[in-house]
Amino acid sequence: MQARAEAARTEMAHRQERRRLVSTLRRLIPAPAPILGKVLDAVSQAGLFRRGAVLVGTAAYQCYAPLLGTILPSATVMTQDADLATADLALQGDSEGESLLGILHRADKTFAGLPGLDVKAPPARFRNAENFVVDLLTPQRRRTDRNPMPLRRLAAGAIPLQHLDWLIFEPVPAVVLHGAGIPIVLPQPARFAVHKMMLAQKRGAHEAAKSRKDLEQAAALVAALRETAPFALSDAMADASARGREGWAKPIERSLSQIGAGLP
Repeated sequence: MQARAEAARTEMAHRQERRRLVSTLRRLIPAPAPILGKVLDAVSQAGLFRRGAVLVGTAAYQCYAPLLGTILPSATVMTQDADLATADLALQGDSEGESLLGILHRADKTFAGLPGLDVKAPPARFRNAENFVVDLLTPQRRRTDRNPMPLRRLAAGAIPLQHLDWLIFEPVPAVVLHGAGIPIVLPQPARFAVHKMMLAQKRGAHEAAKSRKDLEQAAALVAALRETAPFALSDAMADASARGREGWAKPIERSLSQIGAGLP
């Protein structure tokens, strides 16, 4: 009991020190909105990131600044959702049988599952009273994949998306500037930038604003990576462009032209 009490005191001291460090960093680097921080804290505490979940989308973009050691343009970070991706349809938290809704209720009790086209299917989207949305995603394997694909252990579903498997390949650990720091998992920054280039060109005319946002995020990351990890950026572009049978090279070239960046 004495050893456990001492370990608890030590951990409390470490958390206080981390809180001071996070508070200092937040004065220099924009931090995620409070609700996003609470959601990621709940997901992280449940062990989902340790078991294969990856944060993607604009919420992930918000978390790259500390990892890259640079301040990203704030105009491109606003979001009212969090996208969680997993390639493991058997994903579960540390407590077996705990649903995703139960995990989200740790962040906000007003979260509820949103029914999809198939009302009998488990929800892949969850929304709180302030319209903050959490989406579950998974790589599309076949055109016949169910939508959503069931994540039975979380009592939820996941929307299958093309190219997601490439984006979340060998993800990297990161920390969210919230509370005492939240350990999460993100796509490799270079893959995220290239994926945004492809996504910007595949959106329809009715998604012009989203396409512009994709290009702005890609441009900011390309500029940062040219300074911090130019070879990683080159490798990601070369790997994606080589997948010509899927038509990846041309969208990347068009996006590079639009953001005014040549090949590294």
